[in-house]
Amino acid sequence: MILNGEEIILSLQKSKHLLGPDYTETLYSPRGEEITTKPENMEHCYYKGNILNEKNSVASISTCDGLRGYFAHHHQRYLIKPLKSTDEKEHAIFTSNQEEQDPANHTCGVRSTGGKQGPIRISRSVKSPEREDFLRAQKYIDLYLVLDNAFYKNYNENLTLIRSFVFDVMNLLNVIYNTIDVQVALVGMEIWSDGDKINVVPSGSTTFNNFLRWHSSNRREKIHDHAQLLSGISFNNRRVGLAASNSLCSPSSIAVIEAKKKNNVALVAVMSHELGHVLGMPDVPFNTKCPSGSCVMNQYLSSKFPKDFSTSCRAHFERYLLSQKPKCLLQAPIPTNIMTTPVCGNRLLEVGEDCDCGSPKECTNLCCEALKCKLKPGTDCGGDAPNHTRV
Repeated sequence: MILNGEEIILSLQKSKHLLGPDYTETLYSPRGEEITTKPENMEHCYYKGNILNEKNSVASISTCDGLRGYFAHHHQRYLIKPLKSTDEKEHAIFTSNQEEQDPANHTCGVRSTGGKQGPIRISRSVKSPEREDFLRAQKYIDLYLVLDNAFYKNYNENLTLIRSFVFDVMNLLNVIYNTIDVQVALVGMEIWSDGDKINVVPSGSTTFNNFLRWHSSNRREKIHDHAQLLSGISFNNRRVGLAASNSLCSPSSIAVIEAKKKNNVALVAVMSHELGHVLGMPDVPFNTKCPSGSCVMNQYLSSKFPKDFSTSCRAHFERYLLSQKPKCLLQAPIPTNIMTTPVCGNRLLEVGEDCDCGSPKECTNLCCEALKCKLKPGTDCGGDAPNHTRV
């Protein structure tokens, strides 16, 4: 794409483990009957990556309905969307001025329902193979999302819109947590379509306690490592989230999140922050430095997309892993793919394709057969890197 006169190349990879292998969706009939389904053959159109040759850049893109998503370039954040009045080939790119959209600093709350941690001390001289293997191992979190009735109504009770929004959020969440070798898989989404199952009120603490009781009594039926309630109402005192610290893998591993605004970047900033508390990370001062300029665990929350964890938060996470040894973190989901076949012509290099330059009319790559997404025989394309996606 051309941005301010400069060609931008997005290098994207298909997101893995976005959904758990047994992902389910639960709604309720008007009579209150629970209806749980396991959607199959859902299109996988979620990608993450960065801008080619740009350090600390980030991109989270969906191709489900044209190109849609978020990327950061030279410390400026951009959103891309297809133009509604076109055939999805024309897109609009605009800056995301988070500070202007969200001038007030928001806060979160932490409940010490999990294990306690004292002052952190990291000894670098004492190492063991077992410790190092545990710290280096890929880690997985099975996440269960509950959407309250207000959230459901905010999206006009449209499951397709809700699913698209939630999957976009999950993709962004993994952009953040992959930086500390944690993969978050959505194993279930429950929508309180017929009415809330608890009393959801503006008092975040009250809603948290109510959700904690509900979760403790229902967790065995809905196996997961951590649950978050996304609420369509506003909480009091500019508090947008509340979580149980040091609680992963336990019945108290929950968080409640204010999700009234239809802003996936702002929502994932809060979700990732609260999950950090669950993993033993504390708030950090607002002036703490992180490579991307915005720390996940900043004490003041805004709609600015955070990508990095500070050095102190990484140290707290390491201590939490070594002291609590949450076994559920090492239980990998069975590899699954929520798309059956790659799509030739979408300009994204997928499994089985040598290249993808778009439709025959769009393709300008002399080395690529647009209809087959294969390199033309007898051509020397050594310098034409087909693994990178040009948009």
